[in-house]
Amino acid sequence: MSTGLAYNRSGSCGHLEESDSLKLVFAVLALLLSGFSFGDSFPVLGSPGEWPDTSPILSGRASFYGTAFSGRKTASGEHFDHQTISAASNRFPMGTLVAVRRVLSARCVVVRINDRMGHRSRLIDLSREAAVRLGMIEVGVTEVEVVALPKYLKGHENACSLAFMPPPHLHASDEPGTGIAKK
Repeated sequence: MSTGLAYNRSGSCGHLEESDSLKLVFAVLALLLSGFSFGDSFPVLGSPGEWPDTSPILSGRASFYGTAFSGRKTASGEHFDHQTISAASNRFPMGTLVAVRRVLSARCVVVRINDRMGHRSRLIDLSREAAVRLGMIEVGVTEVEVVALPKYLKGHENACSLAFMPPPHLHASDEPGTGIAKK
């Protein structure tokens, strides 16, 4: 069954078979879709990429659990101990390591999320030991910044302060081995 007209190599007009016209439609469709990948851009060799594992820095208020909560079961199933460094938050997955920095003093501590909060007025609730390290025992509630700790910083001695620094921007060098671009 013929469905359309086409020109053959000699220039004369002929008929397209139905299977040939379907192949042509799919080829045109594939060509169009390959150029328009629904807004996603494919990385090009030499183009700048995104920094892996970057998380936004969240700002908000923090409080801490007092000693009266010791021994109670947390949402993770552990028993809370005010002398360990841990925290409760509804913003991070259970078990996530986060860096918490007190805005007024720039003191910083890495805590593990092991509980959920029953309220939304604060960003994070810290264990008493974490609050001591941030110097917030006297004030009770304070402004903090919180960021999920990237995998490459886990276990690093300066992980907390490094978590809040922007990623380094490495520039390509025109002179091999020197690290200095030609001008």
